[in-house]
Amino acid sequence: MITVAKQKPKTEKVYKECLKCKLSKEIKSNFYVSNSENHDDGRYPVCKTCIRKNLNITKETEFFSAEFLDVFQNTLLEMNRPFIYTLYVSSVEEHQRVGKELFGLYIKNVVFNLKTLTWKDSEFNDTSKSEVLKNDAVEIVEPEIIQVDNKNKDDVIRMLGYDPFEFEVKEDRPHLYNKLVDFLDESTLEDGFKLQAVIEIVKGFNQIDKINNAITNITSDPAKLSTNAGGIKSLIDSKKNILASLLKLAEDNGISVKHNNQKSKGAGTLSGIIKTLNEKGIEDGEVNLFDIETAKGMKQVADISNQSIMAQLQFDENDYTSMIMEQRDIIQELDSKVMKLEEENRLIKKELMKYKGLGGDMHEQT
Repeated sequence: MITVAKQKPKTEKVYKECLKCKLSKEIKSNFYVSNSENHDDGRYPVCKTCIRKNLNITKETEFFSAEFLDVFQNTLLEMNRPFIYTLYVSSVEEHQRVGKELFGLYIKNVVFNLKTLTWKDSEFNDTSKSEVLKNDAVEIVEPEIIQVDNKNKDDVIRMLGYDPFEFEVKEDRPHLYNKLVDFLDESTLEDGFKLQAVIEIVKGFNQIDKINNAITNITSDPAKLSTNAGGIKSLIDSKKNILASLLKLAEDNGISVKHNNQKSKGAGTLSGIIKTLNEKGIEDGEVNLFDIETAKGMKQVADISNQSIMAQLQFDENDYTSMIMEQRDIIQELDSKVMKLEEENRLIKKELMKYKGLGGDMHEQT
């Protein structure tokens, strides 16, 4: 006997009239869920669009001004939702980072972490509702702008041909550029997939740093632990998931030291480091190599090493004769190279003088 699965009856859409704009809108997608007993249908009577218009967020909006907070908190009060200062700060940061609507982000974070809390559970940064200090908030959300390390940024853009962190938060960019430069070796630049994996790993660890900061902020105040236990557990779970994803990504692409399949035996030596710098087009590497090889300290080490070798070896007359002959051949070869380089240098200087003379003549004519 063949049984036919019964189709679920389609539920009819329920509409609700907004108390402010007087428009009838579908209730589930246009009205926030309310905790207030005054709302019989469980939905806040003002639609999401009108709440957004009432907040009137622009680029110049001061999120911690008394006026803005009054509007924001009054809406939460009518919905019987809590105002949690730390959660508000993180929601503002998320809004500034991803550009999504602030009130919706805050409600999402409340429902996800603190669903059972009501307005009486609110925390106003140890101040009364109407006296949230603007200056204290600005110190957290708008920290002193860190100067971007232009050298790291320029190196990243030059090697990749674009800015991978163009849309990241401005304060995060110095850290991101600094971390990414360490990953950009020859194998990474030649493998487009591995390059994208490296960029994702750098961004992922930046997110983990922010989660750690949020956990520290909550756990540093014992009074917050009891009311934010669910939030802490959520942050820890998020951290574990992100870290597991990053480690799997690193393993699959041979990025970590343990799983690196592109390691070279001389990668950690001075010559290997200078080679890597030259491949990346960093000219300072050649200058640094010359300074190191001609330094007095390096000469002293070489002399001590040579003296030790000579003291341990016992040469006879034939050995000395062979060494002198070999040294003579080397000296003749170097003399020949020096003569060629001096001639090239002379010709280059001659050409430069010619261009210099032309430049002077043109200057006199003008």
